[in-house]
Amino acid sequence: MMRSAMRTPASSSLRAGLRTSTRARHGRMMPIVFVLIFAGLLAAGLLPRLAQSRARADESARSTAVPTVFTEPVKRDTTTTPFELPATLTGVHEASIFARTNGFVRQLRVDIGSPVRAGDTLVVLDMPELREQERQATAVLEQTEASAKLAKTSLDRWKQLATQGVVTPQEFDERTATANVTDANARAARANLANLRELQRFGVLVAPFHGVVTARSIDIGSLVVAGAAAGARPLLSLVQTDTVRVMLQVPQSAAPRVRVGMRTAVVVSDLGNEEIMGTVVRTAGAIDPVTRTLLTEVHVPNAQRRLLPGMFATVRLKVPSSPSLRVPAIALIVRGDGTQVARVEKDTVRLVPITIGRDYGTSLEVLGGLQPGDQVVVNPPESMASGQPVKAIARGGVK
Repeated sequence: MMRSAMRTPASSSLRAGLRTSTRARHGRMMPIVFVLIFAGLLAAGLLPRLAQSRARADESARSTAVPTVFTEPVKRDTTTTPFELPATLTGVHEASIFARTNGFVRQLRVDIGSPVRAGDTLVVLDMPELREQERQATAVLEQTEASAKLAKTSLDRWKQLATQGVVTPQEFDERTATANVTDANARAARANLANLRELQRFGVLVAPFHGVVTARSIDIGSLVVAGAAAGARPLLSLVQTDTVRVMLQVPQSAAPRVRVGMRTAVVVSDLGNEEIMGTVVRTAGAIDPVTRTLLTEVHVPNAQRRLLPGMFATVRLKVPSSPSLRVPAIALIVRGDGTQVARVEKDTVRLVPITIGRDYGTSLEVLGGLQPGDQVVVNPPESMASGQPVKAIARGGVK
């Protein structure tokens, strides 16, 4: 009560003034606080968005300045060019059997279709004339050997007389010459008899290799003449058929790339167009100047004897394409200054003039100006120029 009593009107008025002043200051500061809070919130949300927007703008500017292009590599041509060539099948070995001497057929041990092995007897000839010649040659040999023996004995005596001076040197030389002549006659007679006996061996004709008899022109008792004589004809024809041979005429365009060991497919329509594989075993090594082709020999295994010599066949030969380069057809740039492609070098374009060879549709053969692995722009824009920077993306991944 004392404190209440002590409150005077003056002190009450002072406290009321202080409260009024404080409320006034608080009223003036509230807008400032609200402004600061709003500015902080605005900065916290707006600045990152502004940075992102600025980054996107910079990226867009860079993208506008450096265009993105797609590239594909220049590749070596690894394809093959197929050729279908007509051919006739023959035996890997073929022989016409002739007689080496005149005679008559005494034995004929084979006929057409007979399989034979090397060394088998085919024909035995009877050669009466040759036997008579052999008897005459034997008699001549005996005569010449006797003369040579006599001449040698006489020469030995003349040597003793010559050393004693009984005969002249001229007479001794004549005796020496006579002895030499008779000795030479004996050697000639001996060689003639050996030749006739050798001809007797030719009266038996044997097979030179394994095969089958495909033709004969004789029968028992037929007269045959030596193969070198006029009008001589083969007695038999023999063919080896376990392997057949195909002779091809390969065009000049493919000839440089034909190699021994290449695989081929032989097709005979009469056997259901089945592909029977063969192998190139040799080539002529030179182009025929008339036909402009390379003679090529192919061997085809024929253990089952399905392929017959004389059959017509088609040979499918796949020859490696020429060693050239290929670029995508959509990489071509055709302008007034020629045909070009845009090659990317360290993210920079270089327009390279090229020469086009064959057109394969989706790709083109390039004859010069590029190297394997070069990256070329596909679907290049019309405005593309040398020295232009680009962002290159290889098809299938970033370059």
